[in-house]
Amino acid sequence: MTDARRGTRPIRKLLIVGGGSAGWMAAAFLSRALGRTVAIELVESDDIGIVGVGEATIPPIREFNRLAGVDEAEFLRATDATYKIGIQFENWGRQDERYIHAFGHTAQELDALVPLHHWWLLGREAESSGYPKWEDMFLGRVAADENRFAIDQRPGSELSRLLPHAYHFDALAYGRYLRSLAESRGVMRTEGRIAHAHRNGESGDITQVALEDGRELAADFFIDCSGFRSLLLGDAMKEEFDDWSNYLPADCAVVVQTDPASEAIAPFTRAIAHETGWQWNIPLQSRTGNGHVYSSRFSSDEDALARFLANLTGTPKGEPRVLRFATGRRRNPWSGNVLGLGLAAGFLEPLESTSIHLVQSGLERFVKLFPGHAGASRERDHFNRQSEAEWLQVRDFIIAHYKVTQRQDSEFWRHCAAMEVPDSLAASLDLWQAHGSLAIDGGHLFQQTSWTSLLIGQNLLPDSPHPLTARADAGAIASRIAHIAQSLRQSGARLPDHRRFIEQASGVSGNPAPA
Repeated sequence: MTDARRGTRPIRKLLIVGGGSAGWMAAAFLSRALGRTVAIELVESDDIGIVGVGEATIPPIREFNRLAGVDEAEFLRATDATYKIGIQFENWGRQDERYIHAFGHTAQELDALVPLHHWWLLGREAESSGYPKWEDMFLGRVAADENRFAIDQRPGSELSRLLPHAYHFDALAYGRYLRSLAESRGVMRTEGRIAHAHRNGESGDITQVALEDGRELAADFFIDCSGFRSLLLGDAMKEEFDDWSNYLPADCAVVVQTDPASEAIAPFTRAIAHETGWQWNIPLQSRTGNGHVYSSRFSSDEDALARFLANLTGTPKGEPRVLRFATGRRRNPWSGNVLGLGLAAGFLEPLESTSIHLVQSGLERFVKLFPGHAGASRERDHFNRQSEAEWLQVRDFIIAHYKVTQRQDSEFWRHCAAMEVPDSLAASLDLWQAHGSLAIDGGHLFQQTSWTSLLIGQNLLPDSPHPLTARADAGAIASRIAHIAQSLRQSGARLPDHRRFIEQASGVSGNPAPA
């Protein structure tokens, strides 16, 4: 059938190439968004391994789960999930220092004109003993310290503003759970390995993919979730890859699961910097996910493995695996009639848990711009512009963790502190350095509280507070800041234990009590 106005076929069949969390996120989300208007098929092979190390998320995952029709209690049980209120960074600015990047807002703004971090900076000038750290302005700090968590479902509640959450979960189990949802809505799964793709000689679009056993699967539009192989977007469409390794030198990771080291479940991810790279610790209900990200330029695999094992807590479950990756992105994630998602579109290391989110935002953007036909260039170009802006903003935020350091104890950290950074990040750091202003707008994934947590947490303080703070007395402001910190400490101590809350929310021991 041909659309007479466009001279091209409307999209009636969509083929997802590859499973894993990205593929089944696409299948579950699109099957609900598109309903029965578009037939959806997913092809994957059980013989191909899945990376499956992205187990930490950021708060927008809750909206994705809602739109995909995920039941919260089922999800918690099926994916071994725990709640996440932020990331604790250790040894990043200096060794033996820590700070938390909490998801929530600061507890209390002192006026409508000047953000709280400026008042906090002014209060420091009073040099009062025991002056609170900037992270003490977040409820997430005390929740992390006490392993506490709660949800208040009432719209606009103070707790939901101060303690928004994401999840830690088993990414492979998440994919299996989403598969069950997608197949219940009519998505057809085909087992098979792809040998090559056929392209239309005139338009350049892909017409069908050929499997190794000779079968051919045709579609009007293709979604590439084939991982680092990027079978369609990279191999078939020859979409150029922008390499960012000059800014983010890590290109390897060693990963392993461990048994829990204690009964308590931390409601946060740990990112622990080492002499070369860093190590993550992600607590699930029944196990802990661990990985060490490092640069092959500064560390051998043998040294990285030894460093990793020396810093593990709990007993390893299986043998550690070494993964290789290239940091960067395909320049146009939507090329012709192919949309790349996940690793097929690009990779940013898991420092701020953005991998699954970039799949989510790609899907939501695609649905909003869903084309009437495969050759819709306006929609495609707009999608690519928005994707580029998002990826660059996330890239800069991650680079800043490495650049803003005072560590000089190893060749790796000396390299990071001295390296050139993108002009966009350099301009942001310069603006901040003057008097704490931030070069972000409402379109950035990471907003003011995220950037202040990073920059102040890693000791990059502005030369002075905002000029408007001159209208207040530093000593009086310091007293108010101390009061905010004390109030948060008291509020946090009243939150329930994280493990108990998970059990209740998942239906293991009744319904969670309201906070």
